[in-house]
Amino acid sequence: MAYQALYRKWRPLTFDDVVGQRHVTETIKNEVKNGNIGHAFLFCGTRGTGKTTTARIFSRAINCENPQNGNPCNKCPTCRGILDGSIMDITEIDAASNSGVDNIRSLREEASYTAAITKYKVYIIDEVHALSAGAFNALLKLLEEPPEHVKFVLATTEAHKVMDTISSRCQRFDFKRITAEDIYDRLEYICNAEGIQAEERALRMIASAADGSMRDALSCLDPCVAAGKEVDTDFVADFLGQAQGTSVLALCGAIAGEDAAAAVDALETVAARGRALAPFVETVIKALRDMLVLRSTGKMNSDFSPEEQEELKRISKGFSVEKLLYSIKTLSEALASAKYTSLPAVVFQSAAIKLCIAHNDGGYDALLARVGELERKIADGAFAAAPAKPAAVQPPPPEEPPEELPLEPEKEIYAPQSEFVEKIKDKWPEIMDNIAADFNITLYTYLSNCSLRDFRGKLAITFSDATFAAFRGEVKDSIDYLQKLVKKHCGIDCAVTVKADSDFGKGGPVRQKDPLDDLINLPITEIE
Repeated sequence: MAYQALYRKWRPLTFDDVVGQRHVTETIKNEVKNGNIGHAFLFCGTRGTGKTTTARIFSRAINCENPQNGNPCNKCPTCRGILDGSIMDITEIDAASNSGVDNIRSLREEASYTAAITKYKVYIIDEVHALSAGAFNALLKLLEEPPEHVKFVLATTEAHKVMDTISSRCQRFDFKRITAEDIYDRLEYICNAEGIQAEERALRMIASAADGSMRDALSCLDPCVAAGKEVDTDFVADFLGQAQGTSVLALCGAIAGEDAAAAVDALETVAARGRALAPFVETVIKALRDMLVLRSTGKMNSDFSPEEQEELKRISKGFSVEKLLYSIKTLSEALASAKYTSLPAVVFQSAAIKLCIAHNDGGYDALLARVGELERKIADGAFAAAPAKPAAVQPPPPEEPPEELPLEPEKEIYAPQSEFVEKIKDKWPEIMDNIAADFNITLYTYLSNCSLRDFRGKLAITFSDATFAAFRGEVKDSIDYLQKLVKKHCGIDCAVTVKADSDFGKGGPVRQKDPLDDLINLPITEIE
């Protein structure tokens, strides 16, 4: 007997055997059981989700001589004749290669004749979206006034290309992508039935790589079985061009620990094994996504093995939500860029190093990631006490202060809050709204954490020392813009300057400080 591919050998024969489409099969089965059968059906969904298989089961179910609770018996002469192709009343048409109006006209002529053996003629038109406009119009008339003995099943992977006048005359069913867990259960069942030895992790890798398609999963299992040995993780990883979970976990751990050397080593290990880096990075992104869901919801929803899930839970403690979002975005951008370069390894290594030294990235996303990491470490109590500083040696006081350099009294340099500052404070929300309306988001972000003071008759916009060091150039470039806004909203024509809190010493009014300001420069212990 000729060899049959697994996806053909194990094609479902009843509605109950169809994997992951219960919302479709139960409805159609009840229609068949109750005799309320529509004249036309439109099956939509991605490849390998069971559209054509369900159409074939339907063609047998409505013609079966001994139906079993809406399912075909697959034993009566009619079912067996349809299965082996000897009954010609069931016609499958590939619209991709029969897309012309003449093909549909021929179908209309044939449909006018009653079925030779079965109760109903069934036309299964696959990839119906490929029909030409003329063919759609020819089919429309047939669907509008169909003969009583004819049923149509239209299948498509691109439902948006089917004319509305066609889809409105059909019962539409959307086939979902099959979950990785459902695919794994089916693969395990088939392996047990076929006597195939397979590792759980290997089957889960196949289920994940199938991307919702049962046919793709079985097509991948076929060559793995043909290798003549146990279907193990190493062989499946090599066949799929993917890396083992250990390499994925190694890179995730390196990013969490900001270990650039370990991150580069993980990528080089994958490349040295002859595996493509793009699928590996895709798997890493999936692992980061799993950790993001865990950190956000407290639930682990993953295709990784139970042991690897436990390791991901441990690694996730070294990430903040912001750092995970930043990592996913950075690697996704690298994945897109790598398609257009002859050196994809360099792109991926650069992205990994960037994630490990995020403190050198001045971008907004990187800043959010750094703040998120700081907040996480504060919550985890990961700060060590700062080492005691040696007592400063006090220089001897000068015998006489130089008379030619008299010290100006502090109260004259740093005057208390004056009337014009209080007025600007009252109007500051309007000024901030104006900045947002001008889409000056960067400046808006910086000014959201500032204080307003009087400095020698000028409006002083002050920041914490760390913030001032990072952003003073950005704010100073906007001095003229801010002066105009102050005049517009407050009617005050005053100069604007930018200062750090430390410039005011102990004499000036000090804002309520954010605890993060003092913690930024404290030494941080490694998280175990």
